[in-house]
Amino acid sequence: MRTDTGGYPIINAAFLPIFWEHVGVSNLVTLLSLAAVAYLVFGPMRKMKRQEKKIKTAVEDLKLIQDLGKDVSSKLEINELLPGIMDAFVKAGKVNKGSIMLYNEETELLEIRAAVGLSDRAREHIKLKIGEGIAGHVAETGQPFLINDTQKNEIYKDFFQSPTQSRPRETILSLPLIVKGRVLGVVTLDSKITGEQFLRNDERLLSILASQAAVSINNAYMYEMAITDGLTKVYIRRHFNLRLEEEVSKARGYDRPLSILFIDIDHFKGFNDTYGHQLGDQARIHLCKILKKRTRSVDIVARYGGEEFIILLPETPKDQAMLLAERIRKYVERGSFSARGNEYKITVSIGVASYTSNMESGMELIRIADEKLYEAKNAGRNRIAG
Repeated sequence: MRTDTGGYPIINAAFLPIFWEHVGVSNLVTLLSLAAVAYLVFGPMRKMKRQEKKIKTAVEDLKLIQDLGKDVSSKLEINELLPGIMDAFVKAGKVNKGSIMLYNEETELLEIRAAVGLSDRAREHIKLKIGEGIAGHVAETGQPFLINDTQKNEIYKDFFQSPTQSRPRETILSLPLIVKGRVLGVVTLDSKITGEQFLRNDERLLSILASQAAVSINNAYMYEMAITDGLTKVYIRRHFNLRLEEEVSKARGYDRPLSILFIDIDHFKGFNDTYGHQLGDQARIHLCKILKKRTRSVDIVARYGGEEFIILLPETPKDQAMLLAERIRKYVERGSFSARGNEYKITVSIGVASYTSNMESGMELIRIADEKLYEAKNAGRNRIAG
């Protein structure tokens, strides 16, 4: 007995005389009836098992997305949030390469803010206009984009490969990060670990995670606005003081180094009186761009007063803090900023202090750094003291 392509149980005609002789027609009819019943019962059961497997996989995938979404939404600061989001997409998409690009309103470009499997060169240099490349296309349309052969797609753009070389054959899934109709950025994934292509089901599933990620990024932006100085775009004093006590607690509990730099713009009142408040603001902005560029993502740069700024340096002993202070001083001294068709220069004095076990609080660390700052100013300004 077998089943033909139509799926109905039949017996090869060559065996029918044998069945008639040894089994009898009535028994043969009974056997055929039982076979038909068995097919009707077990055929759907096999289909049901396949459906159950699909449903189970879908539930597991959704649970993974839910769990990853919870992990992502627990962070408020953007620099801590984005690596977590990238890790969530790597796990959910089962990929070993991907990036998160966010739209920078000042430069009007998409910039890589988190990535896996990309070179440092790519992270630093790839910046896209809206509409440029796959990520730019997704940001422009606000729609997911799935490619299963980059060699055959005109939108795909390799930013480092020579035009004379053939394109790599890759499968890419790019998803918009949208909140209330506003595109915040784009997540792009490629190189599945299994070597398989992305499917529409991957697009649907990862779009759920993209929606959760977009909400978390938007919340982080709102939080950042609340703790950031509107003029200089560095942290406000209140946030710095909170983070300082956290880091002092870690330094005390785990015997880890911790330092701060207290920075003041030299002769700032005279600069303001001579050139006006608008140029005074430009001087502050110029300095803060330098401070942000010359520090790590884990460091906390804040505006502490009118022309006073402070930097918290976790895991940094005194000698390294002194070296950083001198690098910043030299960079400010050699630099300049443009305004009203002219070039303007400023200098800074910097006080350096490091945590010691006999300190009772972070405020004591600030007090010592402030004292060192005034040592530097009294010694002639444009210098450091620690």
